[in-house]
Amino acid sequence: MTMDAVEVLFLHYVNGKTEQEVLQHDFWSAEYNRSPKQLLNFLIESGAVYKSCDLSVTLTKHTIPVLKDLLKKSGIKVSGTKPAIIERIKAHQEFIDLSALELNGVYVADESLDTFLHDTVFINYISLHGPVTIYEAYDFYIKHPDMSNSDIIIALHENKISASLSKSNKYDAVKCHHLLSVYYDSELNDIHKSLYHLNQFTMLIILQSIERYQKETVSPPHDLFFNIDNFTVEKYRNLLLMKQFTINELYELLLEETADLPYSHSHITLASQFIIRYIIGSEYASVKLADALNNT
Repeated sequence: MTMDAVEVLFLHYVNGKTEQEVLQHDFWSAEYNRSPKQLLNFLIESGAVYKSCDLSVTLTKHTIPVLKDLLKKSGIKVSGTKPAIIERIKAHQEFIDLSALELNGVYVADESLDTFLHDTVFINYISLHGPVTIYEAYDFYIKHPDMSNSDIIIALHENKISASLSKSNKYDAVKCHHLLSVYYDSELNDIHKSLYHLNQFTMLIILQSIERYQKETVSPPHDLFFNIDNFTVEKYRNLLLMKQFTINELYELLLEETADLPYSHSHITLASQFIIRYIIGSEYASVKLADALNNT
């Protein structure tokens, strides 16, 4: 079976949903110019998905209180997790009145696609975050089928960073470094790699601001021109509180890890100094950076 990137993403989306849930949004038409009805029909006709009325899937659409009420009315134990409650209902279904529930069939991916679904989970992440597209991601996967989901996500964003750094507009690099910093932290629990990408992200923001500042014919308000978002500042401060590094060590990391960025050494140094001052809450951080730039 051959599927394109949109069909693969739709396969992940459909799995575990009712027909009403699948067709209720115009996202697929608006984002990918594809009809959800046609996508669904393709997956059904190709055997990728089928509608299941098994209680294991239909009951998942109902809340725990509703399921517990069914058991309670039949005098059956109600404690346990949702999967355990569903299994208990299935085991005693002959004694339980299910007529009050709306048990719509749920689309389920064919068991033969279990490995494929596992190997292409990355496409869900890519669809929710820019700037890598699902087309780029799926094409990369086809060429590197043995790579893990996390390795694919990392490689895609690193490739985008490399391409972006050679351009005047480095938005893609900024965005990708930010995404990788969050990804390494939340998904891989790798604080050191997360910090590396956080440093790259923050330095690029300030270095780009320095370039824009120097192009202004009239000196703009420096306190508005040079700043770091609150989320990033709090991230640095939390890492300092956790004693992941000292403020001096952070300064050295900023200088060392960003030395190869396509900016002058003096600008990298000034940006590093500004970031440190901003993190510790110095009210003169923007003033000192602007003065240094105005005097060069």
